Amino acid sequence: MHSNLLRAALAQQGMTQGKLAELVGISPNSLSRKLNGKRQFTLGEMEAISRVLEMQNPAAFFFDRKSQIRNEREA
Repeated sequence: MHSNLLRAALAQQGMTQGKLAELVGISPNSLSRKLNGKRQFTLGEMEAISRVLEMQNPAAFFFDRKSQIRNEREA
């Protein structure tokens, strides 16, 4: 996960981590742990964040290029 890209998207929207957590339906502490790589986002959380932040390419935020290539080869 590219937490710096996600944090940049938050800044562009003028949104705090606390507000994003509220809109996604998780605690601010949970969001912080996930942004810091200590926990993983669920698919539902990724979808909610993508919708709230109006992401055009959510995969770029949540998956590194290596996992994208691996998944494309497996499909």
